[in-house]
Amino acid sequence: MKNECPICQGNNLCGNSVESDEHCWCTKKIFTAEVFRQIPEEQLHKQCICEACLNRITRIEKASKRSMNH
Repeated sequence: MKNECPICQGNNLCGNSVESDEHCWCTKKIFTAEVFRQIPEEQLHKQCICEACLNRITRIEKASKRSMNH
């Protein structure tokens, strides 16, 4: 597995790609369907996204839901 985020091409800091007893940062995060829609199909389930992209997509998604409720 590559350590490159398929969205921004930055380092995804994937803890699953190194031999370690610790889990990756992503194991305690929630990934919505919108997150997976942002990943190019040929890279889906092959590379982890980075935490910055996950946070950005989550913020945009929450803001969009708030604006729809007003």
